[in-house]
Amino acid sequence: MRQNKLPAPLLVPALLWCLGICLGKATDVPFLLWLALAAGVAVSAFLLRSQRTVFLLLLCLVLGALRFVADQKPSALDQVFLRQNHIQQDANFMVTKLLSREAGIYEIRLEELAGVRIREPLSLFSQSELKTGQLYSALLEVLPGKQDPVLDTYTARHRAYVRQNLSEVPRAGRFLPIAAWRVRLLEGLEAKLGADAGFAKALLLSDTSAKGMYRDKLTRSGMVHLIVVSGLHVWFVYAICMVLLNSFLPRRWGEAVFLVLIALYAALNHWSPAVVRAALMIGIMIIARWRSIPMAGAQLLALSLLVITVVSPNQLFNIGLQLSFLCIGVIILALPRITWIKERALPNDSLRLRLSRILDLLFLNLIVGLSILPLTLFYFGTGSLNGILGNVIGIPLSGLLLTLSFLVLFLPGGNFLGAAFVSSYRLVLLIFEAWMEWVAKLPFYLENTWINGWQLLGGFLLVFALLNCLKNMKFRWQILPFASLGLLLAFLPGLKSRPEGGIYVFNSGTADCILVRLTEGTNLLVDTGPRHWNAERSWASRKLLPWMQRKGIGKLDWMVLTHLDADHSGGFEDLASAHKLRNLIVTDETMRDPKWLDWEQTGLLEGVNVHCVTDTVTFAIQGAKLKFLHPDRSFFPVSSNASSLLFRMDYQDKRYLFTGDADTDAEAHLLLHYPEELKADYLKAGHHGSRTSSSREFVRAVRPDEVWITASARNQWGFPHPEPLDAFRRYAKRIRSTSEGTIYVPFAQKD
Repeated sequence: MRQNKLPAPLLVPALLWCLGICLGKATDVPFLLWLALAAGVAVSAFLLRSQRTVFLLLLCLVLGALRFVADQKPSALDQVFLRQNHIQQDANFMVTKLLSREAGIYEIRLEELAGVRIREPLSLFSQSELKTGQLYSALLEVLPGKQDPVLDTYTARHRAYVRQNLSEVPRAGRFLPIAAWRVRLLEGLEAKLGADAGFAKALLLSDTSAKGMYRDKLTRSGMVHLIVVSGLHVWFVYAICMVLLNSFLPRRWGEAVFLVLIALYAALNHWSPAVVRAALMIGIMIIARWRSIPMAGAQLLALSLLVITVVSPNQLFNIGLQLSFLCIGVIILALPRITWIKERALPNDSLRLRLSRILDLLFLNLIVGLSILPLTLFYFGTGSLNGILGNVIGIPLSGLLLTLSFLVLFLPGGNFLGAAFVSSYRLVLLIFEAWMEWVAKLPFYLENTWINGWQLLGGFLLVFALLNCLKNMKFRWQILPFASLGLLLAFLPGLKSRPEGGIYVFNSGTADCILVRLTEGTNLLVDTGPRHWNAERSWASRKLLPWMQRKGIGKLDWMVLTHLDADHSGGFEDLASAHKLRNLIVTDETMRDPKWLDWEQTGLLEGVNVHCVTDTVTFAIQGAKLKFLHPDRSFFPVSSNASSLLFRMDYQDKRYLFTGDADTDAEAHLLLHYPEELKADYLKAGHHGSRTSSSREFVRAVRPDEVWITASARNQWGFPHPEPLDAFRRYAKRIRSTSEGTIYVPFAQKD
């Protein structure tokens, strides 16, 4: 894959094709119009010979857009969901992948729904443990995947829930499907390696169990790509297979067998973009060698990109494919050749060569790390240059682990040789873990630093300018405009699309998280969303933090934690760690909770001004008044919901009543002691619309223009319940629910 001067005529057409796919995604131009434009460009290319090259390149761009638009046909389920909001029918489905054992989440492929044959991938939630590769029948409830208008960039996959009658369906014939073969291989690794099988399963079959276990250390060390099946691992597989095959087959026969094996291997890894890219490049390289066709690395890269995006244009927007092609593209097209040590400085040829190779590897890691940094900051809010050093040892260790994993899997156990390979694997794994932990402690790591699209473009322009200088080892004035524009886009704060003043009632499931952004720029957060016991990360870390960073919200001036139930306080630790929290309002019951004491001991509350509400009190925040009505000194709560903070915010001649999970006992106390304080224009429904809150008398006293219900669609508690809904319909003018997406209520903007 080293650079060479062979031509790569497909490179520019491939880039224009991909640009056309992006154009098709970004515009609403219909298919027929793109088709007419493609026909017009093709005719122009045929008639205008002098400009044929230009028109052919333009045709590549138009055909890319045409291919993307043609691929966007609604599925059968999409068409059903246009008429109804859920489906509950008997179904047959194949379990293709385990996504989370703790949460009981699987990836499935529908085979049949309501007697109609339909093949479509879904996310399935099941309380019963399912076998990957097994065919099941059950009564499924299928809900549409929705895109939150505020938080989400992409539409979520449709999801299904097992309701009843779950049973295995025997498959006819002896042939096992790919998913079943995958299960057999994973079980074989577990039987031979036990608790240490996680790394081997990740390296061979993209199993995510070990990745989840070591996620933080792998991310901080910049070595997370070494524990997934990436293009690098496919080259290791190629080397291993060819050594074994060439030991008893002629080279060409061995390569032919390998092409079949690598296709099977890609299928076992769910056709991962990085695996498909590497497999295609190796396959094209082998076929070109058979035909004695010299081919540049850039040509291999362009051809594999064209094949993938012609088959599935949406793959272009897959982060795995983007990272894979960016890394290999930088290595092939932009990596300069540098003479590190001259002969007169070190006459020993062997030592000079070894030192030069080490410096080459460090430089390669640096260039690739800098190149992918904008992309990882954009998607994940993290970036690590620790991998510059970590990969020097990590890549050879990963290759050795991969080789040993193959040997352990395919060689019979129960003998001295098998035991030796297992012991060797465990020893190398210990060394890898120790190295990973040491590298993870290095300081070259960014966390919770999301960038927006403009900054991403600026980062790529800066990387382009840097690579251009390094490639020629001198500064060229031609790249100055690119560097200047890159700096402007990357660091100009005004380019961030800051949210306007208003209230964001976030779609966080059946949970509470509300951001009040005053027009003066002050940020007030009411509760933090959920953290489920079986989830690796909180909702706030997955959804809210990236959104806040992209909107330029770097601080939280005030936060109100109504109480410490997990659906209200689950994201506090992540938010307090990521943002500077200045003021926190809680009750004295909260400050006696063991969770609070743990936060104090871990230093999470250090530097935070904590305001404890023990009675009715008013806080003045910029132009807003926050009047805390509950719990007061005379109320003695018997549950966490009853002790939930309830306050009214007065701002710009409007009243907003935030109730947390305050129950009917709390409402009765308020009606008795503060009835005149309850009238509000907007009401956040208590306890997600449960019948334990929002009594008719309370809603009548509030008489809101608008009610907000924080509950997910068709949740397990059946929120909102009929009784509060009846009260809302009787006394409110409008009812809105976060089940339809994040609710945004703007404030009047100051001149």
